[in-house]
Amino acid sequence: MSDRKLTPVDDYLHQVGTQQNWNESRYIDFHDPATGTGGWFRIGMRPNEGHAEMSVSINLPDGRHAFFFERAPIEGNRLIAGGQEWTIGDPYRSCTVSYSGPVLILEDAWVLADPKKAFTTSPREHAEISLEVRTEGLEAVMGSDQEDIDKIFLPGQADWHYQHLCWVKGTVTVGDQTFEVDGRGGKDHSWGPRNWLAKIYLRWLIGTTDDDELGFMLVRGVGPTKRTRSGHVWEKGQFFLVDDFDMKNTYSDTSPYELLRCDLAIRSGDREWTVTGTPEAWEPLRHRAKDENGDPAILRIVKSPTRWTFGDGRLGAGMCEIHDRLSASGVPAGIED
Repeated sequence: MSDRKLTPVDDYLHQVGTQQNWNESRYIDFHDPATGTGGWFRIGMRPNEGHAEMSVSINLPDGRHAFFFERAPIEGNRLIAGGQEWTIGDPYRSCTVSYSGPVLILEDAWVLADPKKAFTTSPREHAEISLEVRTEGLEAVMGSDQEDIDKIFLPGQADWHYQHLCWVKGTVTVGDQTFEVDGRGGKDHSWGPRNWLAKIYLRWLIGTTDDDELGFMLVRGVGPTKRTRSGHVWEKGQFFLVDDFDMKNTYSDTSPYELLRCDLAIRSGDREWTVTGTPEAWEPLRHRAKDENGDPAILRIVKSPTRWTFGDGRLGAGMCEIHDRLSASGVPAGIED
């Protein structure tokens, strides 16, 4: 593993592998607490299957959600699919993300728990989105040495992956309304065979202080053969690999089991940071596939723009992403963690 060091070329496209489920995906999320605008964008290119998974999601200031997903047809591995386009500027420091196309307008994003209903009953608007994404360079990347990724990834998630904090500015136009964006969040890039059911449950937690001097990206993953708990902290221009963290999550008592609060104590060497997160919205996604035993399974992914309060009193913003396999009665697998 020690020779798997990233170079600037790894911020671009990669040669397509031979596996049917080979995937190259790019993702950003952000939350702007000053305006209440946030969201996330992803393209997952699956050239051997002839399509891309294209997702766009915006949390609107009035509490509504603008969302769209498409299995967009593609030819080869590119940076554009279904109206979403990425351009890479200075590797690991800048890129742009744009989208031009339809979005569903959701008064309550929990309707996405039934995707067919959401897509057939929700009104649609046209969206034009243009975002500039800033990151801190390869020295701030979790995965610049891919040996570190083994601390957070489960077998089957991807062969290669990196992630880092990001700052997002731009404009979001939905219908006849335009919103300015100035948010904080996370960015990642993966390539290799992708299996969404590689995990039983997973927690991906991202936050940055309002003064931009301190941020974290943490992963708690539980799969059929491996458990992980690690991540990184970026503080005043220094990278700290996380040794461990304590996490106490508080959920609503009944379905849909919304995450209400997240308390963290993060450790790296002799350093410790504490932080409490309060989700401000919930957006569920659903993935159906067969599990490791060949049985049908449902993975639910809930994304929540989150307001963080750090132990020294500073405020911050980011995202909580909660993955759970659901029981037959709809109970998330990791509800006790």
